[in-house]
Amino acid sequence: MPGAGLVTRAGALLAVAEPAGAEELLTLVRRIAADGGDGPDLVRRVAELFPAGELSCAVAGPTADGDLAVLVCGHATAEVDGRHEQVRLTGPGPATRVVAGPVAAVRLTLPGAGAPHPLARLDGGVVGGAGLSARFHTEPAPPPKEPAPPFEAVLLVPGYAPPLAPVEPVADTEVLVEGVDCKNGHFNDPALRYCQRCGIAMHQLTLVSRLGPRPPLGVLLLDNGMTLRADADYVVGRDPARDPDVAAGRARPLRIADSYGGISRRHLRVKLSGWTVRVVDLGSANGTYVQGPGADEAPRVPAGGAVEVRPGAKIIFGRRWLRYESHRNP
Repeated sequence: MPGAGLVTRAGALLAVAEPAGAEELLTLVRRIAADGGDGPDLVRRVAELFPAGELSCAVAGPTADGDLAVLVCGHATAEVDGRHEQVRLTGPGPATRVVAGPVAAVRLTLPGAGAPHPLARLDGGVVGGAGLSARFHTEPAPPPKEPAPPFEAVLLVPGYAPPLAPVEPVADTEVLVEGVDCKNGHFNDPALRYCQRCGIAMHQLTLVSRLGPRPPLGVLLLDNGMTLRADADYVVGRDPARDPDVAAGRARPLRIADSYGGISRRHLRVKLSGWTVRVVDLGSANGTYVQGPGADEAPRVPAGGAVEVRPGAKIIFGRRWLRYESHRNP
């Protein structure tokens, strides 16, 4: 849309800003896109950059779930046609919203924006203008596929990027551990007082240990709400696919977008050992920390060392964290 301002597109990230003071915002948009960041990353960083809404701007970008994250500051306006509603956001802000997808269209404007030209398009970069109008096209659903084997799927992680090829599955071999059965035949950690499946008391039974396949030990909850089943090792970082154990199928990659520069390519490994979850720092530049449940401090994990992670504890790396949750009550 013609007018006094700047319009930028970097990948799927969109922004409109008044010229004065816009350089830092434009740099931020490019950096987040280069790091594989998504709409929530962009909205969070812009809100931190302009906490009082001092720059008139509007930004938008998709989430990993197909929704659209939007922020406006100052005199800017955002209008979104979502799945269930039409949303209009105005400043001074910062005002933010995640609009449920699929989203049909979004308009980001500054005061005085003219009508969009029907033949104009912006594939990337920065142009002069006071607004943009974008329409989203959804692809037809692909034909049904055969059910995938366990774990043969793309891990959806924070950070918008072009579709990734499916990761190689972890080797399909059962991990055998020493355990005991409750009277209902459920296999358990010998240290538990109650069955992790039916809740029956275990300490009142005469238990005979045996080797059996290890069940999932719980879940790993990422700070953005993503949940991963704790039933295999994970290598976490900006580019974990290059880890030898990931390439060999002995661990799964968990790629984390990082706009702050605090996460290494191969930062840490969440390692399952018997009935225990441990974290191993893979020589990261900024370290890995474990904060126990209810603790105020988070000691650093020695480089190359392994530290046990108790249920409810946080694994902190850069400005991101994972929390280990388990229904297994010792």
